[in-house]
Amino acid sequence: MTRMTAICCSRGLIALMTTLAFLGSITSAVASTSYHPHSDIIKQAKIFIEKNINHSQFTKVEINMGQLDHRLNLNKCTHPLQTNLSPGSQLSGKSTILVKCSSQKPWTVYIGAQIKLYKEAIATVRPLDRGHILTAQDLTPLETEITSLNQGYYNDKSSLIGQQLKRRLPQKRIIKANYITPPTMVKRGELVTIIAENTGFSVKMNGKALANGTKGDRIRVKNLSSKRVIEGTVMTHGVVNIH
Repeated sequence: MTRMTAICCSRGLIALMTTLAFLGSITSAVASTSYHPHSDIIKQAKIFIEKNINHSQFTKVEINMGQLDHRLNLNKCTHPLQTNLSPGSQLSGKSTILVKCSSQKPWTVYIGAQIKLYKEAIATVRPLDRGHILTAQDLTPLETEITSLNQGYYNDKSSLIGQQLKRRLPQKRIIKANYITPPTMVKRGELVTIIAENTGFSVKMNGKALANGTKGDRIRVKNLSSKRVIEGTVMTHGVVNIH
């Protein structure tokens, strides 16, 4: 091959490569304008979530969006995308957002999201034993993800003070509704005061509790004088009222 032929071949190769690169850029440009960007679809879904969560109710909100399959090609939407909550879903925990295009070539996709909502809930200051009666000094507010608390929680100390623990709790444990019970005010076998009330008079008698009871419980007690077994309402520690 002569030097002139080599130069011609080289120039031809460069021209071919330039043409292919140009065609490739055109193809890429066409593809990018023909399909709707996944990033925009996900962005609109997140905006929907942000707008529909009342941020003032929470100390912090975390939203982690899912991704669309990279093989999914959706026609470029010429209308604003429509977003809504998927039927049966909610704006907390695992959620699904519906994104819809209503242009001439319509489509609908669903995007998953993990939504974490944080609030201050009442927790233990220190380890507490089963049967402990809660005081203000036992309790403190603690920021926590409430979406994972499926048994309820408390955000006010006053509603917990005086309640009795049904189980041992470690330090910084959020107190759930199923961890507490009203305190036992009468224990089975202990001596109690029986109060019999009627219009215009009240009589006190000594008795023996035949069951445990919290305030308002109806329990059976034995009158130690008459030996009769009667039923009354627990009023306070060691006191049963018979109406």
